[in-house]
Amino acid sequence: MTPKFVDVHSHIHLKDFDGDREKIIARMEEKETLTITVGTDLESSKEAVATAEKFKPVFASIGQHPIDESAHTFDKKEFEKLVCHPKTVVIGECGLDYFRLKGDSFEEKRRQKELFIQQIEFSLKYAKPLMVHCRDAYTETLEILESYAREGVLRGNIHFFAGTVEIAKRFLKINFTLSFTGVITFTEDYNEVIRYIPISHILSETDSPFVSPVPFRGKRNEPMNVLYVAQKIAEIREENEQKVLNALVSNACREFDLLAE
Repeated sequence: MTPKFVDVHSHIHLKDFDGDREKIIARMEEKETLTITVGTDLESSKEAVATAEKFKPVFASIGQHPIDESAHTFDKKEFEKLVCHPKTVVIGECGLDYFRLKGDSFEEKRRQKELFIQQIEFSLKYAKPLMVHCRDAYTETLEILESYAREGVLRGNIHFFAGTVEIAKRFLKINFTLSFTGVITFTEDYNEVIRYIPISHILSETDSPFVSPVPFRGKRNEPMNVLYVAQKIAEIREENEQKVLNALVSNACREFDLLAE
């Protein structure tokens, strides 16, 4: 059965939800909402897969975030134990994050790039899309992805997109999707790019428990709030709401093979 809503990026496996996770997921089932819960290192990736295994509306992303645990490496053998699980649908979140870099940052940039490349190659080996984290590093991220896109089939999503139309054009050229969060409900900074991107390449996410949309700002976010993101995308684009909601679901199911299991 095709879901009514898909939140392509949450962290519902985190301890923030330990007190009421089952209730939240029961509401998701009632409202026919799916989510991908995203790991940021080996341990949280294991938790993501375990959560997806337990709950039907949840799928998992496994990977190593560029900075959340900067001392960690990408343990390929351990991640191989997770990638073959039927609920593992994407690799990440991985990528580059230069937001807090100061002074001579050559070694840190090199570390992040090597970590990212390992996960790109891992995604290609197992034919899984990427969930890409990118902050203050769009040019470098694109250079890496474009080099791999020239060599073979590479696909994925740019999580929490905050770039310009020109940056979006380059991601679209390599057939990546771009997802938006609840931030778009309280700022107009992304209106231009949301109008520009073809609806076929837009995804909606919550990044819960973070960045709650209006009318829940200041409260813990949860996957069902993806509805408010989707509605805002339709409003910004001045398009029929139901058609936009249907397209966002179709895009997510296509990109992550959510109906394939």
